Amino acid sequence: MMDEPQVTIGMPVRNGGQQIRTAIDSLLAQTHRNIRLVISDNCSTDETREICREYAERDSRVTLHEQPVNLGICGNFRFVLMQAKTPYFLWACHDDIWSPEFIQRNLENLMAHPSAVCSTSRVAMVSLEGDRHLSNGTFALQGDKVERLRRFLWDPGEVSRFYGVFRTEALKRSFPEDIDVFGYDWIVMALNLLEGEHLELPEVLLTREDHTVDHYQKTLVRWEPRRLYRWMPHLPMSRILRDRLPAEVWKASRRGVLRRNAIQTLMYAKYRIPVMAPLVNGLASLERARSRTRSNIRVGA
Repeated sequence: MMDEPQVTIGMPVRNGGQQIRTAIDSLLAQTHRNIRLVISDNCSTDETREICREYAERDSRVTLHEQPVNLGICGNFRFVLMQAKTPYFLWACHDDIWSPEFIQRNLENLMAHPSAVCSTSRVAMVSLEGDRHLSNGTFALQGDKVERLRRFLWDPGEVSRFYGVFRTEALKRSFPEDIDVFGYDWIVMALNLLEGEHLELPEVLLTREDHTVDHYQKTLVRWEPRRLYRWMPHLPMSRILRDRLPAEVWKASRRGVLRRNAIQTLMYAKYRIPVMAPLVNGLASLERARSRTRSNIRVGA
């Protein structure tokens, strides 16, 4: 008889298509077997619901919620988290692939470090064209909370730490209901870093689909009718962080938040005014080179 599950996997999805089969198969093949997979289908218009029903019918570890109304991306991520009754939790996207030992290795890492609230492996980002690079958003964040938040908000990278293994109750406290803004995942990670440290395993145990920069700009245009918040999409996020972070943490982190606002404005300018692309690309190249240097130092340490 299988023990009570230790880990809930929350998979929020809308129109996952055939990619979701590969994702679910890799999750159900984890070496740590005591899991619960909670899928929340957010009004899909393709075959996603039918595929997920198949898995729920043949594997008792899988539960499917078919949402009657669209919860939005942020709302659907929060929904699956709030279903968790296990000590540990991770989010899963329909287009990602996990190595069999992903959960086991990160769970062992958390158990060995009581002060930590998150553990992730390194993450490979792979584009539809097959280009591959390491995510720059999984680096460990340890030490006191002021230093953790300062380092994170200065350069959060691709925020792939969002898909690590978390202590459930600490993560629930980090995800308020009223943060449905562009960059909500950064807010959740910032609030979670108030709860404790984030760890990184040196191995690549997760592969994620890498979207183009324009993917996020197109999403912004589609969902944000206000022109100001298209040009300054992180302004609502910044206000939430200012109001929710302790004063000493905000004081140490606000320069990084301002920097993120400037970078996002430049990326939107590149999208809306193509003539600015060479300038923005040049600045982005400098950022990538600096990130690769930092990553190489960590790997070689």
